[in-house]
Amino acid sequence: MDSTPSLPAHGGTRLSQTLAYSCLALALVLPLATLYGLWAALAGSPGWLFTVVGMLPVCGLAYGLLHARRCFQGFVRGETFSQSTAHHLRGFAAGVMLAAVAGLVLPTLRSLLLAMSAPTASRALVLEFSSDHLLLLLFAGIVWQIAHVMAQAAALADEHAQIV
Repeated sequence: MDSTPSLPAHGGTRLSQTLAYSCLALALVLPLATLYGLWAALAGSPGWLFTVVGMLPVCGLAYGLLHARRCFQGFVRGETFSQSTAHHLRGFAAGVMLAAVAGLVLPTLRSLLLAMSAPTASRALVLEFSSDHLLLLLFAGIVWQIAHVMAQAAALADEHAQIV
């Protein structure tokens, strides 16, 4: 009984539909724009490697946005407390978490890649630490926990529906 609507689809249907379309648009546009920006900025350097590495955070975010889209589509269908909705909310949290971790690690990885090609005397290691990435990690953890609670609520709703 995974897709049993738990509440009628009133009120937030239009907003959920708009958010679903917005998530899809961003999941498509962000990677393309980032790819173009990285490729243009890194012309003349070992571009393909930096492009691949630079795409990791935005690909994690796109993955999360596609899951968020599916979650909002479930809300439009009235699937507020379903295992599917919880699964997609958890997928969104995982994508945001991947983007945050990649954003913390990538500057150091980038500096290591650049240092390998630099003369020994001019090598440097960059360690970047930002509260933005920590807040993204916290946000992802909160959404993950909310998804866990929603999965438990969906299991209770399914159990309740079988009794009645």
